[in-house]
Amino acid sequence: MNWHLLLNSLLVSGLTTLLAGTLGFAVALALAGVESRWRRCLLLAAIIALVLPPFLVTNCWLELLGNNGSWRSWLPLNIYSLGGTIWLLTLLTWPLTTLMTLGAWSRLEAPQLECDPMVRGWALIRGLLWPMARSAVAQAAVLTFVLALNNFAVPVILQVRVFPEELWLAFTTRLDEAGTWAAGWPMIVAPALGLLLLRRANVSWPNREGAATGEIFRRQLGRRWFVASAIVAVLLLLLSVGLPLQQLAASSRTWSELPNLFRASPDTVWNSFAFAAVTASLCVVIGLVSYRLRIGLFLWLPFLIPGVLLGRSMIAAFNGTMIYGTAGLVVLAFTLRYLALPWTAIAHARSAVDRDVIDAASVSGASGWPLFRGIVWPQIASQVAAAWYITYLLCLWDVETLVLIYPPGGETLALRIFNLLHYGHNAQVNALCVTLLALAVAPLLVWSMWRWIGSRTRWPMANDQ
Repeated sequence: MNWHLLLNSLLVSGLTTLLAGTLGFAVALALAGVESRWRRCLLLAAIIALVLPPFLVTNCWLELLGNNGSWRSWLPLNIYSLGGTIWLLTLLTWPLTTLMTLGAWSRLEAPQLECDPMVRGWALIRGLLWPMARSAVAQAAVLTFVLALNNFAVPVILQVRVFPEELWLAFTTRLDEAGTWAAGWPMIVAPALGLLLLRRANVSWPNREGAATGEIFRRQLGRRWFVASAIVAVLLLLLSVGLPLQQLAASSRTWSELPNLFRASPDTVWNSFAFAAVTASLCVVIGLVSYRLRIGLFLWLPFLIPGVLLGRSMIAAFNGTMIYGTAGLVVLAFTLRYLALPWTAIAHARSAVDRDVIDAASVSGASGWPLFRGIVWPQIASQVAAAWYITYLLCLWDVETLVLIYPPGGETLALRIFNLLHYGHNAQVNALCVTLLALAVAPLLVWSMWRWIGSRTRWPMANDQ
């Protein structure tokens, strides 16, 4: 056991959990105190911060605080350090605490806040808000700790020695197979313990409108606490979302390199889209077919362990078979890694289907595919679409699962960005990030266009009637 490596990994994940939890709780205070219109916008921004690719955020801060960064002259901080790694992982994970805390507070009723008008500020947080959110914050802390412990891209790019980086180097350079598996047990034990802690957890997600209005929450929280939390929320959103996107759009090299990128890497763009779209579709189909099975807890383990370990396991399992060295192995590995999220979303969506409507349709003779298409699908379509899209994004950003198993000619945009950043910052990175974000937005544009065409075709029919 490499104790120095274990200490580094625990420091990174532990301090990331502490900082992300504290900042995420402060942002939750701010979001709970605003009206529903602003809450929707801020929730969307928090979700964007959560799903931004890690190498996009890392690339931004390398531009600012790297060896030749534009901020180094007046802010002499070394981004290639444990502190830099903790900071970037915090920017990527704080929304977990915010979203889960707001979900816990969605049960707040106005009378609970107004029963004693003198209970405000810290007394309100200590006596009511923290007890309600304590379980949700603990759940978010477990998830944040495990995700930070097993994060691959950020420590590798910043050249910080942690377990996921060491596993990758051991597999690819030192070829120490037995020693690597023996040393990698903390990366499997930690997620397994986290799942055991969360196996009976009831996770609540935030509503766009809470039971208690933002005005009541803001008044009882007090002006000083609300203003302080709002400042934290604005700064955090600017640093985790606004700054990376602004840096990407403002760089002239971003747009000058785009034409060269499309001419030189059309296969890379196609690989990124194909792997992500096929995997997301396959995961949704599996979820629709198997949602009744009690396998949800087991499906989360491949998601939480390092992708490098999963990739190496795929090599060990399929080496010498027809699927080895093909795109099929990539799709299979992605499906194993990301099936948990769409499966869980579909299981929740099916459990919320109105049974009275299904029973009425069954009495009328509907069954099988007609019953699903006409009764069940309209009630779960939006949740299934959201699950497909999130799975698509996760596959689009994935590097750690792919890095050991991608076939010849199977490089993706994410993998190329990672290699460029790992082996030396390159001007093409911004153009690659823009292309990757365009692929991320493309399904949303297609979905919006489809809904617009559908509404336009239904409107004349309604007028004719």
